[in-house]
Amino acid sequence: MEALLSTQAVRRHRTGLAALVVAALVAHLLIFNGLAAMGAGAREASALTAAVQVRVVDEPVATADVMTPAVAAASPAPAALRPVRPTRPARPVIAAPARAVPVATQDRSPPAIDLTPVAALTVIAPALPIVPAPGLAPAVTAAPDATPVYATQLPPALVLRYVMSRGALRGTGELTWKPAADRYDLALVGSVAGLMVLTQISSGGFDAAGVAPVRFTDQRLRRGTKAANFQRAANKISFSGTSAEFALRDGAQDRLSWMVQLGAIVAANPALREAGARIALYVVGANGDASVWAFDNLGAESVSTGEGTVEALKFVREPREPYDTQVQVWMDATHHYLPVRATQKSGPDDDGFELRLQFSGPPP
Repeated sequence: MEALLSTQAVRRHRTGLAALVVAALVAHLLIFNGLAAMGAGAREASALTAAVQVRVVDEPVATADVMTPAVAAASPAPAALRPVRPTRPARPVIAAPARAVPVATQDRSPPAIDLTPVAALTVIAPALPIVPAPGLAPAVTAAPDATPVYATQLPPALVLRYVMSRGALRGTGELTWKPAADRYDLALVGSVAGLMVLTQISSGGFDAAGVAPVRFTDQRLRRGTKAANFQRAANKISFSGTSAEFALRDGAQDRLSWMVQLGAIVAANPALREAGARIALYVVGANGDASVWAFDNLGAESVSTGEGTVEALKFVREPREPYDTQVQVWMDATHHYLPVRATQKSGPDDDGFELRLQFSGPPP
């Protein structure tokens, strides 16, 4: 009996234990199913939220300002869900050729700047006609220092003696011209009170332009002799006191031979004896200087000489610079257009010197 009771008690204990186990299992199962249901609800809520967002994006924008969020026209969200602010859709990227500006719907941002370097462009402006101003002469195409080649008629051999003066000083001057078949010698010697103050010598030959100097020397009181060399084979002019050189021009003269060349041009060209005529000579000095001397014919003037009064043509060379050489020369036909009077000075403070004819004749 006692054993039977023990057996029954054991059975009841096991039955209770089994029931407890079953109850625990059922409870765990219920808990698991509840969590699963909650997870399913959350997924449904998330899906619903996504659906709401998609519907909001697809609705049209209520204002033209693309920076204002679009307002959805759909029904209000369920009370259990918090309204979700719609997000701006991502800007689509459209593939385009190089240098194309990306296109986006309702995008008003400035277009992209193409920084690709480009080749430099050359802009050629149309040529405009040059119209001279009223009252002005048209442009001269020739060089301003160009000198023409004149016909010449050389004088015969002659000696001219002058009264030479410089300021208050007075002396004598003698011009000797000795031409030969193919060469010439020309000299001007000046003295004051028996003292030699000036000696100029020019020697050379002749060519198609007239007098053609080869060497010119210039000596002054208390100064050394300087020379200009007309190197006709080398076609240049060089000097003894400087390394300067000039191209040899046709008809080029030195500071003494111009007197004979000017007279020879006037003798051969009657038109140049008219007032207003001009003669241009390229004149070279012994100090490395050279320039164009343009002589203007001012017409006839009476000149008193030691041989009487003569009607002479006056030619003037005006200076082109403040200390350039000014020359005045009077020439008449009876003396083969060699100077019967001449003045020369350089600068406003220079007294200059003057030659005035006393008598003339053939050389000894």
